[in-house]
Amino acid sequence: EPTPRGGIVGLINRQRTKPLLAAVEGFALGGGMELLLCCDLVVAARNASFGLPEPKRGLMPDFGGAFRVARMLPANVAREMLLTGESISAERAERLGFVNVITEPGQALDGAIALAGKICANAPLAVREALSLVNHEVAGDEEPTWERSHAAHARLLASEDVAEGISAFFEKR
Repeated sequence: EPTPRGGIVGLINRQRTKPLLAAVEGFALGGGMELLLCCDLVVAARNASFGLPEPKRGLMPDFGGAFRVARMLPANVAREMLLTGESISAERAERLGFVNVITEPGQALDGAIALAGKICANAPLAVREALSLVNHEVAGDEEPTWERSHAAHARLLASEDVAEGISAFFEKR
């Protein structure tokens, strides 16, 4: 359920003053990928993969992924993910600057804690102010984009494509 401070799943629209780090083991697809797009740093196991498969089901990412992915990845890679629904590997995500640290499988949480330790070694006010500035520069004012995203999602939900996509998913075709 949405929360007053964070919106969808309590995180999608949350304004934070502390860095948020993600530790990824395995798949981060759809909503999982969209949660990562809310994070400031990403640590991933070598076997992790990232994707927005919603187009395969007649949908689009509706938790901000449709527009945030282009802020975190090069535009052509964002388009590739949004238009094909295909995933990218942890190695490719690191090369593209989306993943900060790659670990061996089972070590992503330890890697994220180590990275958090490096942040915590710095002056808290400096970290807070720098994070605020960079996140504002990256995201700007999302309100008009959210309005367009909600309208596009509503149009898709009313389409036959969604019904077919959901049937195909459950029938494994």
